[in-house]
Amino acid sequence: MDGPSTKKSTSFETLIIQNKNNLDDLTAKLKDIIAAGKNYEYDVSSCIKSLLISKDESIVLLSIQAVSELAKCEQKRETYAQIEIIEPILNILSKELCMDKFDLVKQSLRALGNLCCDCDTSRNIVLENNGVLILNTLLGNTIVNIAFDELKILICKALMNFAIGGKEFSNYLEKFTIEHVKKILLSELIKEDMNDDLISTVLLILSVINDNEPEFLFADEVNLTVLNVLKETTNVDISELALEHLHSQVREHDSVKTLLAREGGVQLVCSRLEQLIQRHEVGDLNADGSQVEVIVKQACYLIILILTGDEAMPILYKDGVGEVYLTMVKWLDSPNHHLLGTALLAIGNFARQDEYCIQMMTDKIFDKLLDIFEVYHILSTKEKDTIPIDKSTLNQIQHAALSAVRNLSVPVVNKRLASAQGKAAPLLLKALPSVEDHHVAYKLMAALRMLVDGQESVARLTISDRAALEAIARWGGAGQHAGAAGEAPRLLAWSVRHVNARAGLIQAKGCLQNIVDMLIAPHSVMQNEAILALTLLAIEILNEDPREAFVDQLLAAEIGKHISVLMETNCAKIPVEVAENLLAFLDVTSKSPKILTDYRLTKVNNALEKLVEARNDFSGELKLCANEIVRKIAERED
Repeated sequence: MDGPSTKKSTSFETLIIQNKNNLDDLTAKLKDIIAAGKNYEYDVSSCIKSLLISKDESIVLLSIQAVSELAKCEQKRETYAQIEIIEPILNILSKELCMDKFDLVKQSLRALGNLCCDCDTSRNIVLENNGVLILNTLLGNTIVNIAFDELKILICKALMNFAIGGKEFSNYLEKFTIEHVKKILLSELIKEDMNDDLISTVLLILSVINDNEPEFLFADEVNLTVLNVLKETTNVDISELALEHLHSQVREHDSVKTLLAREGGVQLVCSRLEQLIQRHEVGDLNADGSQVEVIVKQACYLIILILTGDEAMPILYKDGVGEVYLTMVKWLDSPNHHLLGTALLAIGNFARQDEYCIQMMTDKIFDKLLDIFEVYHILSTKEKDTIPIDKSTLNQIQHAALSAVRNLSVPVVNKRLASAQGKAAPLLLKALPSVEDHHVAYKLMAALRMLVDGQESVARLTISDRAALEAIARWGGAGQHAGAAGEAPRLLAWSVRHVNARAGLIQAKGCLQNIVDMLIAPHSVMQNEAILALTLLAIEILNEDPREAFVDQLLAAEIGKHISVLMETNCAKIPVEVAENLLAFLDVTSKSPKILTDYRLTKVNNALEKLVEARNDFSGELKLCANEIVRKIAERED
C-alpha cells in the first residue's frame, strides 16, 4: 500500500497544529504536510476539518491542498472521506466561478477527485450532498472559456473517479454529464490545435459509462462527434480511446453499426488504419509497438463488427462498388497480416448474402481465397524457426480464408462453378491430413461439406481419398474440440449421400464409427443425417462383397446400443421423418443375422416399443412397420 498508515489524531503533532496561533507557523506546517503528501504519518483530519472553515482563504487553500495530497494514499483516503471535509469543498465549487478563485477551485477539484478514487464512502457523500450537480454546473460554466481548460480537465477527472465506482454512480453522468462532454468535444474540433489532455479526459468518461453499463446507447450526435475526433486527431492515445468507445457502442447496438456505415465511419477507420500502419513501419509514431498493436486490432475488430450488421452490410457493399468493399478486396493482397486477416473476415461477412457470393465468385474472389489458404497452409507445415510469422497468426489467416470459402460455397451456382473449376476440393482434401489446429480443421471440413452438397464429383473425390477420410475420422474422435468433432461426421454423412459408390468409406479407419456416433448427437438434423448415410451404406454394401467388414464395423461401433440410446432419450421429440428413416435403416440391417442378434442383446426392440407407445403422431402404417421390426428382433430370442 502506498504511504504509511496514519497515527491517531491524539498525537503530539495534532496538538501542535491545533495550538498554532501564528499564521506563518500554521502556513509552514500545512506546507510541510503537503510536501510529505501520502507519506505524512499523522492523522490530522480533525484539524483539517476546522481549518476548512477558516476565515483566512490562504489557510483554506492550503488545507484543501493538504487533503488532495493526503488522499493519494488509499488508507488515508478513508480517514479523510468525511462529510465535514467534503461538504466545505463542495460549497466552494458551488460558488460562482471567477478567475481570482482559480487556485482555490483547482485545489478543491484535485482534492475531490482524489477522495473519490476507489472510495465509495466519498462517492456516497458527494452523491448525498448534490455534488454531481455541482460539478456538472461548474463544468457547464467552463465550456465556453479556454482559460478554464485546466479546470475542465480536473472536473472531468473528479466525475470520472466518482463514476468508476459502478453503475449506480455512472447513471448520474448519463443524466447530467454527456451533453457537456459532447459540447467540449465539439468546441475542441473547431480549434486549430485541440487540447489533447482535455479530449482524452472526456473520452475516458465515456469509457467509464460504457464499462459500467455496456447496454447504454449514446445519442447519434455523441457517437458521430467521437468519430469526428478520430478523424481529426493525430494523437495515438486519443485514437485508441475513440476506437474503444465506438467499439463498445457497436458491440451492443446494431443501430450504431448502421450509423457508422451510413456516415462514412468505416471508410475513416480503414484510412486511419492504413496510415497508422504506414507511420509505424517508418518509425513516425510516438508510441511503442504494443500500443500500436492494440489500436490496430481494435480498429480491425471494429470494421468486422460493423459488417455483421444486417443494415450496415449492404451500405458498405453497395452492389460491389462500395469503397469499403473495394478496400477489403485490395487488402487481400496486403503483406500486413492484420489487414489481410480483416479483409478475409470482411469477405466472409459479405458472403452471408447469396447475391454477393455469386458476384464475388464471378470476380474471382473465390480463387483468391484459395490461393491465400494454400500459401499460409504450406507455411504452417514448415518448421517454426523457418517462417517469418507466428503459428497463431498462420492459423487465424487459414481459418478466416476457409470461413470465407465456406460462405461463398453456399449458393448452388457457386458449388457448380467450384466443382467445374476443379481446384477447391483437391486442394482442401490434400491439406486436411496435415492440419493441426482444430479451428482450421473445423472450417476446412465445413467448406468441404458445402462443396460436396449436390456435387457428386466432389463427393467421389472425398470418398476415394483415404488419407483425407482418416483425417476426418480423427477429428471426429477429438471430443475436446466440439466444432471439428461435430463437423467431421457431417462431412462423411453428406459425402455418402451425394455419391453412388460408397464402399470406399469403410476402408478408412474410424469413418463408420464417426457416423454411428452421430446417431446420438444433440440435434435431430445431425441424427437424421447419420441415419440416412448409414441406410444408404447398408443398402449398397450388404449386397456386396465387403458386407462382412461393414457388419463387423457396425458391431464394433455398437450400433444397437446407439440406436437404443437414440430412441430412449428422444422418445417424445424425434421428428416423424427421422423415425421413418430410422425404421428404414432397422429394416435393411435386420436382414443380417449378426446385426439382428446385436439388436436383441441391446434391447432395440424394447426401445422401439416405448417409442411407438409414447407417440400419438405416428401413422398407422408407421406403427405397423415398427411392430414388425420389433417382432423380427424378438423372434431371435430362442
